[in-house]
Amino acid sequence: MKKDKFKHLTKHFFSRLFGFEENIDITDDVMVLHRRNIVIKNIIFLSNIVYSIILFFIAAVNNEPSDWLFSALSFPFTFFLNNVINRLIFGERHDKTKQEVAMYVEAIYMFISAILIYARLYGNFETAAYILIYYAVVVISLYQSRRLIMWTFQGMVAGITFIHFVWTYKLTEQYEGLGILEFLKQFLPTKEAQDFYLRIVLFTIFMLVIYSIVSMGAYMQEERKNELMKRREVQSDFTNIVTDLYAVVLSSKRAFLDRQHIDLVSKMSSRLGAYYGLNNKQVEYIEQYAVIHMRAHEIEDLVQKGIESEDYDNLKKKTSLGTMIAKRFQLAQKAEDIARAHIEGVANDKFVTEMRAIQPAIESQVILLADLYVTMRSSKSYKRPYPNAAVIQLFEKSFYVYFESTLVERFLKFKTDFEKIYNEY
Repeated sequence: MKKDKFKHLTKHFFSRLFGFEENIDITDDVMVLHRRNIVIKNIIFLSNIVYSIILFFIAAVNNEPSDWLFSALSFPFTFFLNNVINRLIFGERHDKTKQEVAMYVEAIYMFISAILIYARLYGNFETAAYILIYYAVVVISLYQSRRLIMWTFQGMVAGITFIHFVWTYKLTEQYEGLGILEFLKQFLPTKEAQDFYLRIVLFTIFMLVIYSIVSMGAYMQEERKNELMKRREVQSDFTNIVTDLYAVVLSSKRAFLDRQHIDLVSKMSSRLGAYYGLNNKQVEYIEQYAVIHMRAHEIEDLVQKGIESEDYDNLKKKTSLGTMIAKRFQLAQKAEDIARAHIEGVANDKFVTEMRAIQPAIESQVILLADLYVTMRSSKSYKRPYPNAAVIQLFEKSFYVYFESTLVERFLKFKTDFEKIYNEY
């Protein structure tokens, strides 16, 4: 448990500092850029710590005043720049211009810091120092901005040319006083020129790969944003439809929430399911489904407050419950329609076909049969209560067409049990 807790804390810590989508809306470009600025700022902070350690290590080893001076001067420069970046990032979080300025300031800082560290380390750690230039490019690419990458490529090529001419090969000292043509004539055949060209070519290929990655990332981000916006539009329409649907369903609930009627249907349907030979799981489902519309009050807040006010887990539970309640009301309405149609004498073949198509599963048929029996035995606004013998006769001559023949047979075989349940309730 301690290991899992430590892993969770570590993951949460990393996500909070370096997660690009930590509690932000990806459709909001300004907030996305703001989050990227924070992440890059945190990376810069870690980079500064590493740079400081390197500089102080070199100063301690060489013990030269210039080394200590260089290390000491890096602190006020870093402090000032971090203060500027913080003001830009956190001053106006919803100001796109300031967030873009912060992006370019951070990119420039990564660019300058990489060159300055190279200038300090090229003598003894040229390879490691040169890698920092590539590192700076990778960090800048996290912005997923093609325009910024192109700007970085141009600036880095100029910077690489400068550091190679001034520090790496000291060409400004070696060819001092020569004209351009004379310089090129002497420099081009040298190994330094070949090394310089090779570095430029490799860096260009690297930037091409980075640009491709950034382009694909930007494209995917744009597609995700558009897809999310479309999904939200559909969700908004769906919310209105579902809310209206639940409002309609709940508006007619009073006619089907007679507690005595529901209890009788539940008892008879579970008994009939057992007589029919359904397994325990199916009988348990029938018992729950027969009374589920008594929980209609649990979804009323979806109509009053709206679906968007719910979190995802609660929304999923309540919409699933609402669907079951709506289906149960539909089944109760089916029993009412069948009873009324036969009393009024309008139950033709078309009506029978339509009724059979509504919830034909055997579990629904079991509940429907019990519901129809209780409905016919009860007093309704459109009919008087029927005696048991008359109801049984209806099942034998008319109602059987709505059910599986075996189910009706089992009901008729145990008709005295169902009469007893009704009379003793």
